[in-house]
Amino acid sequence: MTAQDFIAANGLTATEADFARWMADFQEEMGRGLRGEASSLRMIPTYLSAEALPRRGERVIVLDAGGTNLRLALMEWAPGQGPQAAWFQTVPMLGTQGPLTAEEFYDQLAALLAPIADRADRIGFCFSFPCEILPDLDGRVLHMDKELEVRGAEGSVLGQCLRAALARRGLPHGHRVVVLNDTVAAMLGAMAQSAGGAGAYMGFILGTGTNICASFPNRAVEKAPALWERPGATILNLESGGFDKLNRPAVDLAFDATTANPGGQVLEKLISGAYQGPLALAWLRAAAGAGVFTPRGAEVFAGLDRLTAKEISEFLLDPQATGSLAEASRDPADRAAVLAILDAFFRRSARLTAATLCAVLAATGQASDPARPVNIAAEGTAFYKCPLLHQYLLEDMETLGAQGLGLHSRFVRGENPNLTGSALAALAEV
Repeated sequence: MTAQDFIAANGLTATEADFARWMADFQEEMGRGLRGEASSLRMIPTYLSAEALPRRGERVIVLDAGGTNLRLALMEWAPGQGPQAAWFQTVPMLGTQGPLTAEEFYDQLAALLAPIADRADRIGFCFSFPCEILPDLDGRVLHMDKELEVRGAEGSVLGQCLRAALARRGLPHGHRVVVLNDTVAAMLGAMAQSAGGAGAYMGFILGTGTNICASFPNRAVEKAPALWERPGATILNLESGGFDKLNRPAVDLAFDATTANPGGQVLEKLISGAYQGPLALAWLRAAAGAGVFTPRGAEVFAGLDRLTAKEISEFLLDPQATGSLAEASRDPADRAAVLAILDAFFRRSARLTAATLCAVLAATGQASDPARPVNIAAEGTAFYKCPLLHQYLLEDMETLGAQGLGLHSRFVRGENPNLTGSALAALAEV
């Protein structure tokens, strides 16, 4: 069996018809999420209006809580610039060095803030874990990912608990706390630095995981009565990695069954960096089992138990360099087959990503003017470091999005967007 026969027979394809169907299904799920109906897109209101946020302000404190590191900063607005860090510290994320109770988590966070707690009365808290944003812009923790050992944090309100911990230490504790996630911070960070110039903004993460945020008219957010009477728009965190209205081939389904959350985060498993390596390996092993490779190539793939997104990117940049994929495809016929399968794999990833982005562009109604394209603030190594995915995504956004549908956009990138975006959010008023 040739590589092309295998690709066609096993559904590793992505046609323009697939693009149209994925886009329509994504829009339908957005509508359900906006109405508060059962949907794989959570459409979480941030209660932040991009149009209403000031571009300048007083000194603010920023917390950036990620899966690996916790960053703390004191941000100031320099003349003619966006916010700049006047004080900065990075420590391992609390809960990654050993188990903590929720009270210990907040107490340690308060201790880290001690040097700057009296230097600003607003805190922008970028919290990269599932969180419900409340109408007062605080955030209620939904759950901590399993890598973070913080017991009893579910249901706690971040700003409220942080203020209580500061008070227990005798520190200033009257801070206004505004909570947002990293996708929203990326969007606001690009805005704060005017990275794309004129035009609307949306946020896009394609790294270890994936997500999208964008502004929607308040009247469209039917599930949030607190927004109905407000004019303008609010930023919504789609939690787009959960999109699951996809007919997946058998190889994808078999791989999904081996993951920690079978059936969950379906879109994320098909496009994001955390899954690129193991899912691509599943496809290559399936091809080996179907007789696509030489006996030696099939044997090497059968014994290969790990493949990373980084290794794939290195192979794509130089197929004859060292590495597991290069070793598996020493034979020119095997190398051509691996490249063909990876090409189809990333063509599908890119087209699926483009369909979701275009669905959002169409829903927001802000992408019709080619002179004012929507600025997509993009972050993540899978977007910037995977050569085929990046190339094909740019092509599809131009040919299928701009030329085909009149949806005009461009990718932009801010510097330290989580810090600058959180600083901007800290200035928000309810």
